[in-house]
Amino acid sequence: MVLPERTHPEISRVRLLPGSPFCDSQQHMLAFLAKQDVDSMLYNFRKAAGLPVGDAAPMTGWDAEDCKLKGHTTGHYLSAVSLAYAATGEIRFREKAKALTEGLAECQKAFALSGKVHPGFLSAYDEEQFDLLEKLTPYPEIWAPYYTLDKIMSGLLDAYELAGIDQAKEALIPLGDWIYERLSRVPDETRAKMWDTYIAGEYGAMIATLVRLHRISGKREYLKAAGMFENARLFGQMAAGRDELDGMHANQHIPQITGALELYAATGRRDCFDIARNFVSIVTGHHCYSIGGVGDEERFRAADSECEYLTEKTAESCASVNMLRLTSKLFEYETQARCDLMDYYELTLFNHILMSHSHCSDGGTTYFMPLAPGSCKHYETEENSCCHGTGMESRFRFMADIYSYEGEEDDSLVRVNLPVPSVLDDEEKLTVMMSDGGRLIIKAGADMKRKLAVRIPAWAREDFPDAADGYIYCGRLKAGENVTFEMPMKLQIITAVSDSGYYNIAWGPYMLAAISGSSEFIHPDISKLYESADGGRGTFTDGETHYLPLFRIDKEKYHIYFR
Repeated sequence: MVLPERTHPEISRVRLLPGSPFCDSQQHMLAFLAKQDVDSMLYNFRKAAGLPVGDAAPMTGWDAEDCKLKGHTTGHYLSAVSLAYAATGEIRFREKAKALTEGLAECQKAFALSGKVHPGFLSAYDEEQFDLLEKLTPYPEIWAPYYTLDKIMSGLLDAYELAGIDQAKEALIPLGDWIYERLSRVPDETRAKMWDTYIAGEYGAMIATLVRLHRISGKREYLKAAGMFENARLFGQMAAGRDELDGMHANQHIPQITGALELYAATGRRDCFDIARNFVSIVTGHHCYSIGGVGDEERFRAADSECEYLTEKTAESCASVNMLRLTSKLFEYETQARCDLMDYYELTLFNHILMSHSHCSDGGTTYFMPLAPGSCKHYETEENSCCHGTGMESRFRFMADIYSYEGEEDDSLVRVNLPVPSVLDDEEKLTVMMSDGGRLIIKAGADMKRKLAVRIPAWAREDFPDAADGYIYCGRLKAGENVTFEMPMKLQIITAVSDSGYYNIAWGPYMLAAISGSSEFIHPDISKLYESADGGRGTFTDGETHYLPLFRIDKEKYHIYFR
């Protein structure tokens, strides 16, 4: 096993401070999660296993009874309530995770007793889709059975690791055995074709999930099973540093690269690390929109062509979440480009993930983030799409990346990586405060045993010549001491790298959106913008059009790219 250069604190050690848009967004999702019905989440599983469903209402959208992807939202929800418990300590979320785990375990036993499936199997349908995948049946005749299974297993892993529910591990072991035994019988050539099949062969983060299961169980079979999911074509491209992503399904392949990093951590295979590093460099350097999102109509396009694809179906939200999870994992091992990684992370978190959620407690999440002029966001609440499922989790997962640890004893560091108002409740007891005007204050609640390093964001770095690697090193603070960084929130023009005819306007870490329903590109003059007296901090106007940070856009029509 390769030990990471740095680690992240447990989510249970981090709390968001009230008054920030991050905390507000999280509170909305907590309210939504609390009112969801566990029996409805179990409806499809119980029906498939031959158990009574009682008075539970069936699910809708991608989890409707006739949908081939049903079951995936249940896995997302189990992860979400486990994360919510870790993030808040509120027992009501652990109780939901426990009830859901018990229900899934009951279905797994019923499946086994039925004799209609192989031992250990668990899903919201039978094994038919898995049988058809091995015959290379295309989408939409089948719909990513291993993707759904990954969400279920990820939920159980989170229930075990974050909520301390032992029964989740008990359900995972036979399910892991089922995967190993099944794939061991499939020829290598067939598996390679399966994983390279558009959508039908999509398997989410199954590699990483099986490595996690290997870690908690010690069973080598799960590590072997993880290797059976390697996508030979993608891994070969990335090992050689070749950019052949044009036309490939973005969210199908991003989690596969996270799996490569997990294989590196578990086995020490250097090629897996190079695959991940090359992929992140290629994607962030040549395939990203200004908000950090990727893809048009779910697919990567040709390198440096994003301005040709400013449409209504850009930047799938769950692809950005998975890019953040990949970036976070690479950050643990990367020694050279760690600041570049956090620059991308902050850009995407502040300008895509933060703005992808509705402004109330209905659980709404955007599928695509439209970038065409005069666009309007659509919040999904009943479709139960992949992005809705991921959105239930995303408001909690980023918390661990605000801080990180590295080194040992006298050389140990705690890094503040993101200017997100929060508290780290460990032996340092750090508090991070960030004002609307750009004042960043880090305060120690106890004598620090580790040294403090504070990342200066890219938008403010020119004012801090001492931040050679992006960080200011502050030594150890005493209890009650603080350090303050004045980072002016300036308006800036961000010219598109691939086409200098397009640009964005940024205010500090936030991209600004112009409120306009015009379907034609507009050309604002930044020198004429002034802060509006009645719109709150960060609202600008030229006397006619208002401009405000993307996360504050709700249902207004907007422009992000200008020409």
